Amino acid sequence: MPPIATEVNADLLWKHMEALCQWERYTGTPGEDAAVAYIEREMSALGIPVTVHEFDAYISIPGPASLEILGEDGQRIPAITAVFGASTGETGVTGDAVHVGEAEGPGEGSIAGRIVVAERMMSPSRFFSFERAGAIAQVYVNLGVAHEGPISTIWGSPTPETAGRLPVTPLVTLSREQGQGLIGRLKAKRETKLRVRAQADTRWRRTRMPVADIAPGKKSEEFALLGGHLDSWQIGANDNAAGDTTLMELARLIHRHRRELKRGLRVIWFNGHSHGRFSGSTWYADHMFEELRERCVGYLNIDQPGCRQATIYRPFSTADISAWVQDVVKRLGGQRTSPTPPRRMADQSFWGVGVPSFSFLPVLPEGSPDLQKDHPESGFPEYWHNPADTLDKMDKRLLAEHCRLYAGALHELCAREVAPLDPRTAAGVAEAELAALKKTAAGAFDLKPAEAAAKEFRGAAQGLMKRLGRMKGPEANRTLLRISHVLNPVLYTETGPFDQDPASPAARFPGLQRLGRCLAAGAASQEGRLLYTRLVRERNRVCEALRRAADIASGR
Repeated sequence: MPPIATEVNADLLWKHMEALCQWERYTGTPGEDAAVAYIEREMSALGIPVTVHEFDAYISIPGPASLEILGEDGQRIPAITAVFGASTGETGVTGDAVHVGEAEGPGEGSIAGRIVVAERMMSPSRFFSFERAGAIAQVYVNLGVAHEGPISTIWGSPTPETAGRLPVTPLVTLSREQGQGLIGRLKAKRETKLRVRAQADTRWRRTRMPVADIAPGKKSEEFALLGGHLDSWQIGANDNAAGDTTLMELARLIHRHRRELKRGLRVIWFNGHSHGRFSGSTWYADHMFEELRERCVGYLNIDQPGCRQATIYRPFSTADISAWVQDVVKRLGGQRTSPTPPRRMADQSFWGVGVPSFSFLPVLPEGSPDLQKDHPESGFPEYWHNPADTLDKMDKRLLAEHCRLYAGALHELCAREVAPLDPRTAAGVAEAELAALKKTAAGAFDLKPAEAAAKEFRGAAQGLMKRLGRMKGPEANRTLLRISHVLNPVLYTETGPFDQDPASPAARFPGLQRLGRCLAAGAASQEGRLLYTRLVRERNRVCEALRRAADIASGR
């Protein structure tokens, strides 16, 4: 372990944990404001400059909810609602139930004018699909406890172009214990009429977000970005008071070692992660766009460290920084693992800006008794987004262990002369994804121009890495970052640098991923023709980005 990792103070981490867990930290509420004041006070006491940004964001706070089974043997069941769901008032929404099981979409059966009853946890895309098919309300029965969450597919505060996707119907969630009678009734084909009541306080709110700045010993325009979300569901000890206290400890340690740094560190406690659908990180990406694009060498997100049984690192990263991330987990975390492609979670709002992004994400191993019942493959605990996420679920030793990995990696990122970026990895990912798309196309769509551009970029990237040792640090970093800024928006987003994609699962070259739908629709159909036109434009976009990256790598 590097020296900085040995300086992690477990007692101080726990002190901050206990302090932050005093408050329910819903975005834009007094509880979150108290946490902001605490962080500002603690950081200022160490001599670390803190700026608290204040801005309006579109925030949703959950209120009371219930489900009523109507009829002679009916009952009223207390429930929870999802933020951004429609409010019903006391009259509620009444309709016939239709059971869809674990389906992700409406399928062939008609759900228009009915109340969908689904099993397993809701998701924004699932909700959106049923709503667009005409469901007047939705009920989700989880496999274990009832989990809180947002259902808007909009990433960040809405714009005129995205506001039409805001939910217009209500939703409630039940635990398996609460909902098993309803599921049994529907499986027995009994006609069932339901009344859904739900309230959510959804409006523009003034929100506050603290940012700490640590300058390096020698003047440098470059900085690394470190962030995690401050808001929580109820107390949110693991998700994400643990991340917030880890940010505080890392800021303290990096500040102590600031004379060793080649670039600065910017630490952000993002607000609006859940209740604003990543409103804080998108606000920052929008308002600090130019300096992020010109000066930020990488973004480390910290979410949910230190819970009991969380002994596995599940790293994910953009391709440009993935080789270093894999090496760090092996050297400092003692685990051999390959980073997965970046995941559309954890305030990953900076791909369009082009910032290299990564996370080490501690999770529970397979077979752990605390694993979430709805999605055990996630590695998340059952008390995720639930009032049971309290201090007793935390492991002080593991919290310190995770913090040591973060400290070593962050110090390395800030102290290296040349940022740990490798465009050869990005070239390999581009070629592999295009090969998979070519297989899907089966000759029905021409990807040769993109394949040729990817090959050209691979050669240029190999040449650049051979020359990199002869380049001075600032020149090398400018070149590497320019490549990332050209490629990442195309490799990971459809909308590019100046907007945000919907809150949907991540994909590489997402603009080309509609290829399968195009082929399934048929070339002569209306949908097929529309998709084909879109795909040609996306292919042009990919080609242009790869050739621009090749030019930068070649010094042209």
